[in-house]
Amino acid sequence: MRIYGKVLKVFPEERILKIEYKNRLFCLYMTRKTFKDFGPYFYKKPYIFADIKLELKKYGQYYAYEIVNFIKVIEPSFREKRIYYDILTIKKDIKKLINKTKNKLFIDLEFTLPAYYQSIPHVAEIVQYGIIVENNEGEVLFQDSNLVKPLRKYGLNSRTLSFISRKREEFDNAIEYEEFYNLLESCIKKYKSKIIVWGKSDILTLEQSFILNKVKPLDLRKNHINLMQVIKNYYNLKEDLGLFNTYQEYTNSSLEEQTHDALEDAVITRKIYRLFKEKINSEK
Repeated sequence: MRIYGKVLKVFPEERILKIEYKNRLFCLYMTRKTFKDFGPYFYKKPYIFADIKLELKKYGQYYAYEIVNFIKVIEPSFREKRIYYDILTIKKDIKKLINKTKNKLFIDLEFTLPAYYQSIPHVAEIVQYGIIVENNEGEVLFQDSNLVKPLRKYGLNSRTLSFISRKREEFDNAIEYEEFYNLLESCIKKYKSKIIVWGKSDILTLEQSFILNKVKPLDLRKNHINLMQVIKNYYNLKEDLGLFNTYQEYTNSSLEEQTHDALEDAVITRKIYRLFKEKINSEK
């Protein structure tokens, strides 16, 4: 059910709003995450548009309907209307971002995990990468994958090796980090590509690897798209999305058990990007 009205009162401890809708007072409940994201807007007593669950529940001393998601939060004024949040504007901006992106570099990384009984602080290191570069027409310009030797040999512990389904001796022929770094830098410059990742872990680990290996940091923050976050924002979702689960949902198909292979995950990320682009461009 969609509801709209002016915020009359805020109860921060209970995470509840009181609004007037069609000459009736309604109490609306928010999860911690929702209140954290939208709470600062409510003290201006704006108008809200939101979808709510129809079931009335008791939260503390209040009976309220839970907010599923917000559609719009605005503050009307005599001079100009302040728009704090508008899902339609967000969708429009995301569609523009996806459509204007030409060359794309899809990358996925596997990294070391702390040992089961490790007592020293753990620093994740890259041990495998998968890279696919495509142009605006979807043609693959470059594709590569390899194992990478970590600086700290104990990073190749039994937990890490089990997670990526590799044997220690396979890393005898792995490339050095510097070779991976040069390859990534070359791809970014040569193809002038936008980096596409699933989640934030890969970018954070890459930035950490620059410091750890004492190389010049590549400017990734302004040159990447977190596809998972983009999809979450577009559909106003609260929970993180799994890569394989998202692909299965888009294709109505089932995949074999995930093997944590970097190239396979880069391939799936690329497929989801193309499916997402096709879907949002088909919406009116």
